[in-house]
Amino acid sequence: MSILRRLSGGSQIKERHGVKMARMKVLYLAPRYHTNQAAIMKGWIENGHEVRFISQYAGKVEDYACIKPDVIGYSGFFMLFYHFYVHVIKRHDSTAMDIRLKYGIPPMIKLAGYLKRFRPDVAILRERSLYTICMNVLCRHYRIPTILYNQTPVWEKARTMDQTHKLVWKMTPKYRITPVDAVGIDYTGLTRDKDAYFTPFLMEPQCSPGEKRYFAGGRFNIFCIGKYQKRKNLQMMIEAVEELLPDYPLHLVIAGEMSNRFHEEYYAQVSAYVKKHRLESAVTLLTNQDREAVAEQYKKADVFVLPSTDEPAAVSHLEAMAFSVPAISGSDNGTAGYIEDGVTGYVFADNDKEDLKEKIEKIICDKENLIRMGAAAYRHVKDDFQFGAYYGQIEKILTRLTAEKTVGGKTGSEND
Repeated sequence: MSILRRLSGGSQIKERHGVKMARMKVLYLAPRYHTNQAAIMKGWIENGHEVRFISQYAGKVEDYACIKPDVIGYSGFFMLFYHFYVHVIKRHDSTAMDIRLKYGIPPMIKLAGYLKRFRPDVAILRERSLYTICMNVLCRHYRIPTILYNQTPVWEKARTMDQTHKLVWKMTPKYRITPVDAVGIDYTGLTRDKDAYFTPFLMEPQCSPGEKRYFAGGRFNIFCIGKYQKRKNLQMMIEAVEELLPDYPLHLVIAGEMSNRFHEEYYAQVSAYVKKHRLESAVTLLTNQDREAVAEQYKKADVFVLPSTDEPAAVSHLEAMAFSVPAISGSDNGTAGYIEDGVTGYVFADNDKEDLKEKIEKIICDKENLIRMGAAAYRHVKDDFQFGAYYGQIEKILTRLTAEKTVGGKTGSEND
């Protein structure tokens, strides 16, 4: 029986947002339950599906309002190696902990038991990691279709693969979804991956233009969110505000995650800069804020800025726009394309403080335009980042998997 027939056969069809949906049991697997997945989980549940999420570890700040993930970590053998590697061999390397993301080995018996109990109709697996390879092998065994989720763009420069990479591609799902269409907004010289489907992050509208109030406290309020780490460019953001302060009444709030000693070191660095330059009244540094506290900051903000460099994808643009707040992003951000440049916000040249200042000034100097951009941002979220489009892409992949299985007798997760 085909995947789609099996999913719809005997199950009720629920229609929401004009989309007919066969009820499914959906399983997600990822290193952690990131906040950018919360709206997707809610979409599945609100449309009558059963969804579960396996994470490999719990993050410091996560949103469990809709679903709480089942944490299935790594094998005991790997954890022994991991602790020795991180705390002894690479104790001064801030990227050492990332080894678990690529090479973490799961407890296979525990994962197999989970699959046998839940029996999902489709499993969506994050990244081409060793953990994903192991899960994909189990899914093949139980004839569960799999889809890869990563943040590699649909459109990217042509590349060649060595034998190792070809083997990894063979052992992971063929079709993939990604929230990144292209890095930045320039598609020149890029090639489309025919097996990739653009599925942007989802976002619920939060604060309509009619409800939004700007310029709280008689000043221009800038909000920035991200982990306290160097690539987030938080110090550059502070320097930009410092240089604009003589001409404009600004207040910058940074809400950052601080979950390890490297985050603590970077926080100490930016905090020392704020104190040394006597910016305490203009810059507020917050740590590990829950979702309610972050929502309050969006409500107060006049503009949102994500100054990161080398940012694969960020959902925070959409969070801001859902509150009728225009967004400013660096051009090297994988989701910079979510911003309609000059309409819902601005895109500045990557790592370019002068261009960032120029974009902030464009908004400061035209308050009426700021309000128009906030309204356009809200409409953009409401019209273009809802669950129906996401589900449609999943359905297209399942249709292709069904066709391949019918023609070639292949399992849903095999590569050609």
